[in-house]
Amino acid sequence: MRKYLLWLALVSFWACTPSGYHLTNRTANRIGVDSSAASVDTSLANFLTPYRQGIDRTMNEVLTTATGPIEKKQPDGPLNDLLTDALLQKATQRYGKPIDCAHLNYGGIRDNLPKGTITMGSVFGVMPFENQLVILTVKGDVLQQLLNHFAKDNKLVIGGLRTKVHNGQAQSVTFTNGRTLQPTETYTVALSDYIANGGDNASFLQNPVKREDINYLIRDALIDYFREQGKTGQPLNPTSDGRVSIE
Repeated sequence: MRKYLLWLALVSFWACTPSGYHLTNRTANRIGVDSSAASVDTSLANFLTPYRQGIDRTMNEVLTTATGPIEKKQPDGPLNDLLTDALLQKATQRYGKPIDCAHLNYGGIRDNLPKGTITMGSVFGVMPFENQLVILTVKGDVLQQLLNHFAKDNKLVIGGLRTKVHNGQAQSVTFTNGRTLQPTETYTVALSDYIANGGDNASFLQNPVKREDINYLIRDALIDYFREQGKTGQPLNPTSDGRVSIE
């Protein structure tokens, strides 16, 4: 036991004592990674080929066409309006009941749509996230809070209503279905589960009157909409109706 304690004391002393070693020099070599110079693993390339071809076929599917670039803008833009109108239409069909408005997170729209062919890949570029579509039933005062929350930074992307923003507050709200915004009435909103879960500082949405998850990706809703538009033979036009204006 005495030998063990002596050994433990020596080990502790050694561990707490500087080793006496210090860095005197160092050298570095830069190793470039260049795909043009790297050798190809043919067995792996052959294995991946059918998967790559399948992905290319899917992403290159033409859904519809556009007469010009369709871009998002602040406080309102052609892409803002197109996406929220598409979401409102498809959400209503999926839900089976009228929905008052649709909302999208401005920062979640990651790309614009090109002039010419709009492919599956184009939609993935616009909406790359796996966000689910959620239907919230909220009181009018909570909907007003939602509008104000995003209007204050000119990032209100909305479908199904028009509003004028004054000093960061959404005013003169009129719904396209003829309703008016009343604090104590209830309204249905189609939006991303990210926002419904309180994302982007929207924690006030976490206790709605009702929440319904309808198992529908927002991206899939947009794909369905564009595919249906393509079947009409009519191209999309990059227009904005000024539904969100600044006073």
